[in-house]
Amino acid sequence: MRWRQGYVQQKYWAMNKVTIQNEIMFAEVDRLLRDGHEVVIPTKGSSMLPFIVGEKDTVTLKKMEDVKVGDIILALINKKAYVLHRVWEVDGDRIVLMGDGNLRGQETCSRSEVIGTAIKIAKKGDKVIDCQSPKHLRQARVWRKMLPLRRVILGVYRRTLLKLY
Repeated sequence: MRWRQGYVQQKYWAMNKVTIQNEIMFAEVDRLLRDGHEVVIPTKGSSMLPFIVGEKDTVTLKKMEDVKVGDIILALINKKAYVLHRVWEVDGDRIVLMGDGNLRGQETCSRSEVIGTAIKIAKKGDKVIDCQSPKHLRQARVWRKMLPLRRVILGVYRRTLLKLY
């Protein structure tokens, strides 16, 4: 999930929209996470389907020292774009990311560019998913192995289930 310049943050409880520049918002998110707080951010885009639905779900982030394959992280890519994607590979300081809803294309970042790790996904209807639970991690592993079939599965998902969401 990429955040564009001037992303509109929506307060779901009041349905008010506040426009905050990415640099300001994510600098504050980074500061709060470094101070040990958990931060809830809204999502945008479809790159994390079917696990995260943009503009419907929110993600709770926490600063974690250890980043491992399967984690969902918020990272700064190429010093200009923030993405919320799943860790595909870790090789020393280099981390390879790929969105669950992507068919191809990966981003890389260093450990120092990781802002935070997703610990919870709040779905529409008050359902909360623990991102570190064995069930979620197992589902993510299965989804990763289904990469060649994602196009078909995501096509059906977007045309049917997503419209009901």
